[in-house]
Amino acid sequence: MSVVIRHDDSEVLRSLLEVGVNLSAVRDRRRMLDMILGEARRLAGAEAGTLYVRKDQSLRFVATQNDRMDVSEIARHLLDKELPLSMDSLAGFVATTGQIMNIPNTRAVPPGMPFRINLDFDARTGYRTKSILALPLMCPDSRCPEGVCVGVLQLINCLDSNGHVAPFPNAERSGILTLGSMAAVTIHNLQLQEQLKQAHLDSIIRLSVAAEFRDDDTAAHIRRISRTSALVAAAAGLPPEQVELIQYASPMHDIGKIGIPDAILRKPGPLTPEERQVVQTHTTIGADILIRPDNELIAAAREVAISHHERWDGKGYPCHLAGEQIPLSGRVVALADVFDALVSERCYKKAYSHDKSLEIIRQEDGKGFDPRVTAAFFSVVDKVLESYGVQ
Repeated sequence: MSVVIRHDDSEVLRSLLEVGVNLSAVRDRRRMLDMILGEARRLAGAEAGTLYVRKDQSLRFVATQNDRMDVSEIARHLLDKELPLSMDSLAGFVATTGQIMNIPNTRAVPPGMPFRINLDFDARTGYRTKSILALPLMCPDSRCPEGVCVGVLQLINCLDSNGHVAPFPNAERSGILTLGSMAAVTIHNLQLQEQLKQAHLDSIIRLSVAAEFRDDDTAAHIRRISRTSALVAAAAGLPPEQVELIQYASPMHDIGKIGIPDAILRKPGPLTPEERQVVQTHTTIGADILIRPDNELIAAAREVAISHHERWDGKGYPCHLAGEQIPLSGRVVALADVFDALVSERCYKKAYSHDKSLEIIRQEDGKGFDPRVTAAFFSVVDKVLESYGVQ
């Protein structure tokens, strides 16, 4: 990305208007955050930058860019990681105090400053961070005259017309504060949307638990499968809207168990062949409950309910589908469901260790599970295991 320091007021105004229009048209959260950071860098002439979003008493690392070096691998490990909100760090200080910090030279910070300039990235990569402009993203709030800080925009190494690193100009003169205000409102709206989506997901889980309530672990089981299914779907390369649909549909995978007698579902010993056939009908019962083709979410939930016990080799149920005949959503939820069942204690079995459960998943690659889905699962297995208390 070519960065240019803008001085002409009319040009800055046109740029800000264009950014506003573009932001209103973007629906993808990640792309929107990258756009905010990119436009801020362009206005300020910054070689690099980082964007944090505040969440309670932590800062979430949500975007990073650098024209001098490839940061994709760094971003892959750090994106969405939460850092404690500490006055010791520059970003934490800015978020806590609401102060703009313009640092001309990171190697000549006056003594007695209440924060520390973290140059670990420079030490690891050989990059040289010299000038920093760190701005709090303040969103208007009727309860607080100064507004509330929803994030921190950290711009690194201002480039002059010759491409040399120089101090950042006064933030008020570059249009960057106006962009910061726009970014704060955008981020605040994203947070409200995420809260609303989470409320919807909580409602779906509560309804699923009410329909399927058989033991104290049902809600935790449903949440884990929802999270694992979303992680695997994203790792398999599905678009964000499809990932979200699977995340919301997966809690209803076993809703048909409402029609299965407790005496069978909670039987402590092996099931008879007849009882096993009764249990298998929960897939078709679920499909009958969720027969609402005019609703995208219900249609997706119905697809998951009827297909999550199909197997890649065709030996599953109820339709004995094989390979790509099985909907991808069903293939994803099938693996998430089996893994959770393996590591969980049931009335008829003890919990397996995580290592043993992962080995069973590997053994079923290409048999019970789609190889593409299995590969996606193992690519995010560390994140999956976080739901089970493994750090």
